[in-house]
Amino acid sequence: MEPITPLQDQLANISPVWVVVVVAAFTMIRLALAKIKDGWARTVSETCDTVNFVLILAFLMIRPFVVQAFYIPSESMESTLLVQDRIAVNKFVYRFFEPKRGDVVVFAAPPRATGGRDLDFIKRLIGVPGDTIKVTAADMSVGGRKSEFNLEADNLHQYLRNRMGLKETDAVKIYPDYVLVNGTQQIPKEKIAEALGQPGKPVQLTPGRLWLNGKPQDETYIREDPDYDYPEIKIEPGQFFMMGDNRNHSADSHAWGTLERGRVIGKAVAVYWPFNRFGLIR
Repeated sequence: MEPITPLQDQLANISPVWVVVVVAAFTMIRLALAKIKDGWARTVSETCDTVNFVLILAFLMIRPFVVQAFYIPSESMESTLLVQDRIAVNKFVYRFFEPKRGDVVVFAAPPRATGGRDLDFIKRLIGVPGDTIKVTAADMSVGGRKSEFNLEADNLHQYLRNRMGLKETDAVKIYPDYVLVNGTQQIPKEKIAEALGQPGKPVQLTPGRLWLNGKPQDETYIREDPDYDYPEIKIEPGQFFMMGDNRNHSADSHAWGTLERGRVIGKAVAVYWPFNRFGLIR
């Protein structure tokens, strides 16, 4: 998640140094007015006390240890989280409990993932210590012969988009019996054969899969099934395997490796803006 944010997010994530400066300024005003007995001076003094109390509570106590606001700058967690969603992150829960598989987690990205820049990422926790993780890419055969889609496109999803006349932004999710477009339109294998110029030929579809401890996972929340292979690894103690829900457009553990436990910031718990997307994150 990028550090440059709209005004409301900059205010929500203002540096503690600036909070201390503002509190000190209001304290100086309060002290300067302490000997003045007029009503206006008392009103200003009480306002300074109130502002200082709110700033200290919100920015120096609650935000560092309990809840912080973040926003989503990229498509890597679609369709669970959309670009420009504002989310609330619980920074308190992982002080007492370990992150669990399936949690949507905000963390300080490792330098190898960002080229050395200090950035926060948000991904779903897929593997915990002791788990084995493997990813297999989607595949297809037509008329009993493996499709040579890699001659025309980088991956099967892009090949099907090209052949079926879909837009680059359309999500293609492959199932054994059909292809699902944008989560709503089912295209049967017969129609796929026609789009490939081989009407009547049997089509075999193999979805991309995440394998956890040797078992394929049914991930209903992902935007597309994976279009890449990742060799089996075992997650070491103190490490997590993180993946974006938009599997084919996410810089995650399949690209930069496992995540150290100490980099975890908190659990993403709710979308609070825009209002029509208000709700818990699952």
